[in-house]
Amino acid sequence: MPTGFADLRPLVTAPRPALQLPVGMAFLPDRRLLVIEQKSAKIRLFVDNTLAVIDPVVTLPDVNTAGGEQGLLGIAVDPGWPARPYLYIHCDDAAGPHVRISRYTASGELVMVQDGHLTVDPATRYDLLNDAPDAAPVHNGGTLRFGPDGMLYASLGDDLDHCAAQDSSALVGKILRLDVSRLPSGAGGPAPRALITPSGNPFASAPDSNARLVWAEGLRNPFRFGFDPLDGALFVGDAGEATWEEIDRAAQGGRNFGWPLLEGPAPFAISCPNPLLPGDAPIYAYNRAGTAAVVIGGCVYRRPARSARGFPASYEGDSFFGDYYLGFLRRLHGSGNAWALAAPEDGQPSATDWGQGFANVSEWQVGPDGGLWYCLQTIAFPGTEGDVREIVARVDTSVTPPAPPAASFARARPTPARGSAELLYTLTVAARVALRVYDTQGRLVRTLLTPRIQSPNAYSVPWDGRDGEGREVRPGLYIARLEVNDQRLAQRVPLLR
Repeated sequence: MPTGFADLRPLVTAPRPALQLPVGMAFLPDRRLLVIEQKSAKIRLFVDNTLAVIDPVVTLPDVNTAGGEQGLLGIAVDPGWPARPYLYIHCDDAAGPHVRISRYTASGELVMVQDGHLTVDPATRYDLLNDAPDAAPVHNGGTLRFGPDGMLYASLGDDLDHCAAQDSSALVGKILRLDVSRLPSGAGGPAPRALITPSGNPFASAPDSNARLVWAEGLRNPFRFGFDPLDGALFVGDAGEATWEEIDRAAQGGRNFGWPLLEGPAPFAISCPNPLLPGDAPIYAYNRAGTAAVVIGGCVYRRPARSARGFPASYEGDSFFGDYYLGFLRRLHGSGNAWALAAPEDGQPSATDWGQGFANVSEWQVGPDGGLWYCLQTIAFPGTEGDVREIVARVDTSVTPPAPPAASFARARPTPARGSAELLYTLTVAARVALRVYDTQGRLVRTLLTPRIQSPNAYSVPWDGRDGEGREVRPGLYIARLEVNDQRLAQRVPLLR
């Protein structure tokens, strides 16, 4: 890696079992981290970088782990958490030769109160899709991501049925865009196609209900993809077959990346009926010279607000990708569809590789602290079969230091409260503010302030101990959460009667 960066091992598992083939991860809004294990089908939770007291969160049943690329492959957290305490998973289904995308309901400390534990009851499963083909042990796709538009995006590989990637009605070789906002609570499914089809999808008026779910097509195995959070452009790492590995970019829906008529920038020796060419060219491709390789792409660097380990400003908007087998990490710089390798920096191991030694990495993500997090699926340390690590900038002189907090949130007055309480906060700058009260399960009890702009000042907001319907709530512990711009501050409110 370039001079000024370090590779850390931030997560602590001892004395509990170490991670076994971690394949993906998702951060909760309060920075707790969920990690999924491909072959054990476990979801593990880290609180302050240490395994939670209840471990695992769940071991999911009915996951097919037989094939080399099969298992539990993807996870996403509902953007409405904790009011919508849902986890979404992408897996191979043991009940039949299908890829399944399902929603589960979490319980426990949806808002951090004490130990931050979570649990998931497998009986809460609601299937969004359970009929994407999975006849082959490889090329399953595996990513779930919520886009900046609030829609759930999912990747599906071609399942070795190459020409089906050019068939808009086939759920293979695609990126899907799904609307989960209208799903009923509780277990059930599969969801009616119409219920999960967003009106803005590129083929929303197509006669076939599968085609209406499609956002992009013509892909071989888009195992990992991600978004630029600034403009919503989607970056996809697509694995080649014979010669080329590629990174694709979709700034809008309806893109066709050409597989199997194209591999990377070149024609491929497969003909298909009714091809949908011309395909969209990749923004970057490299010749793998016959070496088996998989691109792990889609990680666009945007420094989170007030991040502790942010990269220099010159990295803003750059896209990182790695090769699972060759073990390099590369950095692309560009705009629109004009992208190229970023100029090498001091300390890089080669002119093309930003970093090396990253074989068997299955996921790259920018963490809320501004570091570049990754899942490692190799025996990197004695007694383990994988790890989660983080690349951080040691010194970040080119980025303006984070601004001081825009607000402080004092203890409720009185504490404990007897029937009612005053919630006290101070703004140091003009800011957008909202104030809500939740129970310890993360359920919304009362909205005290809807989002509004307030001037710098000290504020006192009364809560009369009632819910949004005007009913007195039961005595117990409640959580007041103050949102100031993108800050989230919380105070406990013990309520007596």
